[in-house]
Amino acid sequence: MKKVFVIAHTHWDFEWYFTRQDARIQFIYHMDEVLRALKNNVIDYYLLDGQMSIIDDYLESVPENAPELRKFIKSGRLFVGPWYTQVDEMVTSGESMVRNLQQGIRLSSKLGRSVPIGYLPDSFGQSQDIPKIYNGFGIKNAVFWRGMPKEKSARYFYWTSDDNSKVLVANLRNGYPVGVDLMESSNYSDLLHKISTDTNVVNLVLPVGGDQRPVDFNLKQKIKEANDSQDEFKLVEGTYPEYFKELAKEKNLPIYSGEFVDPSTSKIHRGIYSSRADLKMMYDRIERLMTYEVEPLMAMARYHGIEVKPGIISQIWKTVFRGQAHDSAGGCNSDETNRDIYHRGEIALQLGLSLKGYLLRKLSSNVTDKMDLFFWNPTVSSVTKVHKIFVITKNPNFELVNEKGDRIEYQVIKQDKVNRAVLRRNKKEMVSDYYYKTTIAVMLTIQPTDWTGILIKEDVTDKNIASKDSTLIENEYYQISMNHSNLTLTDRKNGKVYHDFLTVEDGGDEGDTYDYSPAYKDWTLSLNFNDSVVKGIRGELYNSLSIKGDWLLPADLVERSKKQKNKKLKYDLQLTLEKNNPVIGVILKLTNNVLDHRLRMVINTDINAKNSYPDTPFGTIKRPVIDPHLKDWKDIGYHEEPTSIRPFLHFTNIHNDESSVSFVGLGERDFQVIGDSFNRLAVTLFRGVGFLGRPDLLRRPSDASGLQTRYVSTPDSQLQGDMTFRGGIVVGKKFDPSKLQRVHNLLSVDDLFYQNQDIDKFTMRVQYFRINKNIETLVHKSLVDIKADDLVKSSFTSTTDGTGLVVRLYNPFKNTLKNPGSISLYDNCNIKILDLNNQVIENGVDNVKEYELSSFGPSEIKTFGIYPIK
Repeated sequence: MKKVFVIAHTHWDFEWYFTRQDARIQFIYHMDEVLRALKNNVIDYYLLDGQMSIIDDYLESVPENAPELRKFIKSGRLFVGPWYTQVDEMVTSGESMVRNLQQGIRLSSKLGRSVPIGYLPDSFGQSQDIPKIYNGFGIKNAVFWRGMPKEKSARYFYWTSDDNSKVLVANLRNGYPVGVDLMESSNYSDLLHKISTDTNVVNLVLPVGGDQRPVDFNLKQKIKEANDSQDEFKLVEGTYPEYFKELAKEKNLPIYSGEFVDPSTSKIHRGIYSSRADLKMMYDRIERLMTYEVEPLMAMARYHGIEVKPGIISQIWKTVFRGQAHDSAGGCNSDETNRDIYHRGEIALQLGLSLKGYLLRKLSSNVTDKMDLFFWNPTVSSVTKVHKIFVITKNPNFELVNEKGDRIEYQVIKQDKVNRAVLRRNKKEMVSDYYYKTTIAVMLTIQPTDWTGILIKEDVTDKNIASKDSTLIENEYYQISMNHSNLTLTDRKNGKVYHDFLTVEDGGDEGDTYDYSPAYKDWTLSLNFNDSVVKGIRGELYNSLSIKGDWLLPADLVERSKKQKNKKLKYDLQLTLEKNNPVIGVILKLTNNVLDHRLRMVINTDINAKNSYPDTPFGTIKRPVIDPHLKDWKDIGYHEEPTSIRPFLHFTNIHNDESSVSFVGLGERDFQVIGDSFNRLAVTLFRGVGFLGRPDLLRRPSDASGLQTRYVSTPDSQLQGDMTFRGGIVVGKKFDPSKLQRVHNLLSVDDLFYQNQDIDKFTMRVQYFRINKNIETLVHKSLVDIKADDLVKSSFTSTTDGTGLVVRLYNPFKNTLKNPGSISLYDNCNIKILDLNNQVIENGVDNVKEYELSSFGPSEIKTFGIYPIK
């Protein structure tokens, strides 16, 4: 006889076609029923969807119920955690997932215990790195639904990562709502045989619950009826921890590896990676701000006398997690909900920027040497780069002098004369008071987790003016020129010339917020830069090429079907090159006034690619440019076309033995390798659609996603208005994922500088407030210096208790790195090995200033706790 563990649960979408507020009110009263059912022993156990965000909101509204909630959690009857929100794994970075689990486990543990199950029942695809993320938190078991390919059809299996991490998986092939049939039908035999296909195990799981489903008060009665009706299966109320103990005893379970993104048992929505690009870019920006700037700055500031404020860090991260929750991250919501998501992001971004601005100002407030301008390096490696900043002076001419008294060359990019006269209604009464805001480029080397200072001398008669007008720009790596409509790139390292190397593709999108789908009567246009206005500046440090114009496009699907073009879409493309920098900077500004279309930036290469190589949360993955089931997907019963559109987080790449071309993104999430010989890398900028769900798409036949019986109009998702896209292009001979992650880090970090001046008090809003000088005089403290070029420096922050520093490194390669490098420290420190929850798992070494890193296995993550000895 087979044993079936019946798991009572609810799946609680944080927000969707309804708002967070709708769900929040519903959940308050839902919890009344849950607690009553547990108290009266109507049910034995209940699972609250594996996420803490809904409980966080609940306790904010009903704090008086915390003791009762805690009672049932501690007794092992109510299961909460480990996530803060259920992330969509394919568009969420590794560090954000780590912070999400840290927050979820911390909050659930405060309430009594955190369920030790990796529970993501509805994510649109499963990332290859999830097992090692779970193992980093001591989680050995996982539950999910979507994504299993036809070739890997077992319900229960072991899932491994490249680093040999392993979790035991219960795959809900029939979905997390499958057990509703137990409650709403009496055909028990069919249900039980349905959930026992594709497996030989004798221990099965049956989740009973669904989207916002209320408590089933008659669960025990229905279990009894199902048991009485047949003798092949025995149903028992159970829990996932109890179930996995029994499942682990099963013999010969399959072992699978890799990512799972196939629409075999359910829709997978690969087109969601580019839905609501504005939301994805907003939350990506906050995530980068926190990971690469605010957290490192705060960790450094502590060693300059400024206290760490974990509460404000947690508050911002919680907003990020809510924006990266399933459905929220996808943008497949009502317009009202998406407006709420965007507004929350705006507030969190303002908070993060204000915190960064305050730290930069406070750190620069108490200096003994005569310095005006301070630059900070928040990374754990020395950085030499060109900083593009502005300085405020009373005079147009000035010199820059470093701490040693040596003059520093700089390049003037732009200079504005600004009048700060006191305002009067009658402008003739205003007394002019001019100063100069000068945008400059200056190359500096800054030591790891340290700063450098500069004195601005205004009593000079000349200034560095190196910029020249030009439509050709170049540095040591590239030359870029504009000729009529074509951009030509020359790779100066290998002599290759790429004509028309950058274009734009526009096509119809008759999909919805879940999926891209080409128009039934499509017309795809390849756009160049005809009749554009081209301006550029050249200099030794900084080069910029600006290309402005209009593309004539079909206004909507009707015009597109008739091959008519009546709308002008304005664009402004800026390409930049800097000294000693192998990255072509890309900024594209658009004013979208076209409906139902998709716009992609296309990099044209000489590579006939068979595979693409994007990054994943903590690694890279090799994907074929054509999905293996692109031709037979209907025959094998896939729920939608398995398009070769794929996600990336920070970069995507194609390469061969001679050439490598990469795009490094700052919020873009969607790419495809296209062209007759697969030599074109297409990165989706955005797609605009007008409905939450549509039926019978070309790529996705049958019912609409979301709501099957009602159209939900989403005019906001047409993304009308101004948008800006940023990133970088790297062309070379060799694919190096570690180097590309460093490029992403440097692109993500703004020029962290602060000028002590009282001429213009509005260079940042926090200058309006007066502050006391920092209690400690500013001195140099290069806290942590990691010399390990092949490793990715993933995170630098404070320990949970504020007594030390946390550095996380990982190996992005599929091979072992022996003797990868070393860590140098400012003070004598104790070094401990931590898990992903920042808990000590190995003592390491004590009282050292130098630490040799041991070998890193393929794709291995290591986290180090560094504790200075006082």
